[in-house]
Amino acid sequence: MSASSVPLWRLIVGELRWALSQALHPLKLGAAVIVAVAVVAAFGPQTPGLVLSQGWRVIVAITLGLTAAAFAHALLQRQQRRAPDAHPRVAVRAAIAAVALLLAGTVLLAYLLAAVAGSPDPSATDALDAGLVVDGPLLVGAALLTAGVLAAALGARLRVPGALLFLGIGMLIGDDGFDWISLADPVLVQSLGVIALVVILFEGGLTTDASQLRRGAAPGLTLATVGVAVTAGVTALGAVWLLGLPSRVAWLVGAIVASTDAAAVFDLLRRAPLPDRLAAVLKVESGVNDPVAVLLTVGLLSAWDPPTTMAAWLAFGALQLIGGAAVGGAAGWLAGQAFRRLELGAAGLYPMLGLATAGVTYGLAVAIGASGFLAVYLVGVVLAAEVPRRRTALQTFHTALANGAEVGLFLLLGLLVFPAQLPSVAPTAIGVVALLILVGRPLACAVSLAPMGYSVRGIAVVSWLGMRGAVPIVLATFAYSAGIPEAGAIFHVVFFIVVTSALVQGTTAVPVIAGLGLSASRTPTDVIAAALPVEGTDVDLVEVLVPDHSPLVGRPLSNARAPAGMLVTAILRNEQIVLPRGDTRILPGDLLVVATADRDNGIRRIERWADRPADVAAGDATTPLD
Repeated sequence: MSASSVPLWRLIVGELRWALSQALHPLKLGAAVIVAVAVVAAFGPQTPGLVLSQGWRVIVAITLGLTAAAFAHALLQRQQRRAPDAHPRVAVRAAIAAVALLLAGTVLLAYLLAAVAGSPDPSATDALDAGLVVDGPLLVGAALLTAGVLAAALGARLRVPGALLFLGIGMLIGDDGFDWISLADPVLVQSLGVIALVVILFEGGLTTDASQLRRGAAPGLTLATVGVAVTAGVTALGAVWLLGLPSRVAWLVGAIVASTDAAAVFDLLRRAPLPDRLAAVLKVESGVNDPVAVLLTVGLLSAWDPPTTMAAWLAFGALQLIGGAAVGGAAGWLAGQAFRRLELGAAGLYPMLGLATAGVTYGLAVAIGASGFLAVYLVGVVLAAEVPRRRTALQTFHTALANGAEVGLFLLLGLLVFPAQLPSVAPTAIGVVALLILVGRPLACAVSLAPMGYSVRGIAVVSWLGMRGAVPIVLATFAYSAGIPEAGAIFHVVFFIVVTSALVQGTTAVPVIAGLGLSASRTPTDVIAAALPVEGTDVDLVEVLVPDHSPLVGRPLSNARAPAGMLVTAILRNEQIVLPRGDTRILPGDLLVVATADRDNGIRRIERWADRPADVAAGDATTPLD
């Protein structure tokens, strides 16, 4: 009878019987008792407490522990002839051995501790508690993070922005919900929100592709500066004229909701790809406009009382933007030099150094009065361009970290909201969001993009995809810390606007893109290369994604002359591995794995080869791949 057909209980009983017969051998038991007695005799007199009076218990415990060790050793060493590692007996033996060692180890430690620290007082407690103050919050935090991640997965399935579900969870467990967690400190939420935004913006910079940045720089930067100002102004004036809001409150709300959300925009572009030109504009804008919105909001709050002169505004804006750009660019270049020259040993230390770089950059920028948010975004962009060998590790680590920060941020913001107060601000918030989506944002996009030759359809889709997210809600908490009397109302109005924007624009983005005829294929259009350093060697494995326009497409590897010192080692095609041969033809979307010994310029040479192989052939010594 095979082991797989034997009932589990019979298998366990059989293994136990055999292991006990081995472990309870008289010689082994005798040796265990002798060792136990010797230990107590040797260390008992030197140990404070009740060791000698409880010596017999200690001897029993040590004997039991040694017997259990022999028992587990016999099980793990027993060989099943011609049995694979997955054989049922192997798993049963490992489980029994583990249980035996855990039980015996627990008994041994308990007896030893009781002998040393036990009390003869009959009123002594029979219960011990090893709990820590952090245990409860840690459990709650982990449970909320799990709920947030599951909510993100549910949102992707339902085509609903995950941010809405995160906010909903926070509101559900907050003061106006089940009242499981009470958070009534907006300043604490603001501080945690700023930390989360630093992480999110740094990841946005690391994942901004240089080619897209060049392609969308002019229109994206125009939208991020002029467009933000136009959006804020139109929304504020409309709120004053049509809704009757006080002028200062209206301008503050307009400034707070003027920026788009990078995480939401990037998520939409993954679900509904746009042509490269439009996608680049949206990515650059969403990455850069947050610092501009922060500048407007902080400036308005600073000028709330007393009023501020035009010269002060100009000096403040120049220092924020120019100073932030200078600090971010310089820090990115210096960090890039450090990453190139330092050998940290463990590969996991490089992402940690990147995180520290982001924090230091933010701190230096705000210390001189510049925009820390702009500096953090730019340090990510520059660092990713300067260290292509470490770019993949940095992006992988910080993308996961930014996703976690976003989940935590929206949960915190949800806790700060009192749903009972939302109906009272709903009419005003609906009016403001209508002004924002239907007037302010379209006008800003038209003013910024029409002079650069963008079509009406392109302007329309860029306008509609300008979703609001976490940044406006975090900026709304600034009103609390500034002591603005209307801070509570402003926060709930902004919260309502963000939720409505995400719900309306986020759920209709795909149909709008399709209706305007701007849906793009998911095939690659840019050469994208990423290094996978092989630690301890002088070789890098470089992954390069072949775009549609690459001259390599359709050519056999024997004619695709790669730069000297480089070799295509594998091709990933439709999630299948293709072992390269001389007659293997390269197709669009292929992921080529190329080995290179050029650690300094290998990635750039491979990118040029995949984009312009003829140019490389003219400038480099080349070797055909057979």
